[in-house]
Amino acid sequence: MAIKKLKAEPILRKLAEMRKSIPYLDEAPPRPAHDGRTTPLDGFPLETAEDFEYAAVAEGLQSLADDLSAVIEQKRARLKEHALEVYYTAEELARDPEHADLIPLVERMRQAYQNDYGRPIPPRKKA
Repeated sequence: MAIKKLKAEPILRKLAEMRKSIPYLDEAPPRPAHDGRTTPLDGFPLETAEDFEYAAVAEGLQSLADDLSAVIEQKRARLKEHALEVYYTAEELARDPEHADLIPLVERMRQAYQNDYGRPIPPRKKA
């Protein structure tokens, strides 16, 4: 059985299309400047044209994965900030006897945070 030769160009073109189709990807924090040269994969020297093609595809995949991770982390941090604001507001409202029904909700939110992060909810930052 013959092994099919890798053609990096169509794969990289498809990665570029995928990158353009992913919402918010342009919001990823900028990556360090890259001089455009393909770098060797760990433990795999670049000796043949095919080695360079494999390395280019690997770099393209890693770049996309890194950008996706960065955007997901950014969105997760914003979501956490919003969730904490909901908690702080509910906690404040629960102090008023008129909104005593919020006390169990605040307690569940506090417990969920503790379970997820292993520490109590931090105090609200002063503006």
